[in-house]
Amino acid sequence: MLQRIFHSVFFYLLTVVSFLVGTTITLFFVPFSRSSHKPFQIAGHIWARFLTFFSGVKVQVSGLENIPRDKALILASNHQGAADILILLACLPINFRFAIKKELFKIPIFGWYLKKAGYFSIDRKLVLSAYRTVEAVIEIIKAGESVLIFPEGTRTKTGELGRFKRGSLLAALKSRAPIIPIAISGSFNIMKKGSWLFHPCPVKLSVGKPIEIKSEADYDNKIAEVRETIARML
Repeated sequence: MLQRIFHSVFFYLLTVVSFLVGTTITLFFVPFSRSSHKPFQIAGHIWARFLTFFSGVKVQVSGLENIPRDKALILASNHQGAADILILLACLPINFRFAIKKELFKIPIFGWYLKKAGYFSIDRKLVLSAYRTVEAVIEIIKAGESVLIFPEGTRTKTGELGRFKRGSLLAALKSRAPIIPIAISGSFNIMKKGSWLFHPCPVKLSVGKPIEIKSEADYDNKIAEVRETIARML
């Protein structure tokens, strides 16, 4: 228990210090970028790799060759724990945007950074928010950027793959963007839902081949295919 507390305190201190230093450095590069949020996204990847390495989380990655680099994508991943975003930012070779709980945007400096990086908020209590999220994803795809989605809608409580929300991949149907199935296993034990304790564990991240939804009639079958692909890779 003492070791977990030590790891947790070290991780949070490292997170805060590296975030503040990284944000300060990033500001110097903003005037030289054509995109206002790209420098913050790149900094996010570097920050995530730094944190993952120095916090002791070892990630085994496979299937990166399945990610096209010449088009906007919808990255569909299972959601095991709070460390998933960190792991995905650290390991995936492309920039992407994702939805974040609106409460996080209220955190001083961190919330400002999230907005600058182009991430968007979601209010899970509002039905209308789900519709707005789909519309936001479509606009991002049209702009040529990729988006990360957790089709389960929330983190698993058991470590098992949950049911997919039926509308979770609706943006893929409307935008015709390819879906990249991603499976994360092991991150459930790093930081379990409802706990603040951080415990570095080995993680496996697998990337599947693109799946396209070409018609509305095929929508449910393709959602099932994405889920089955992720389940096989776990």
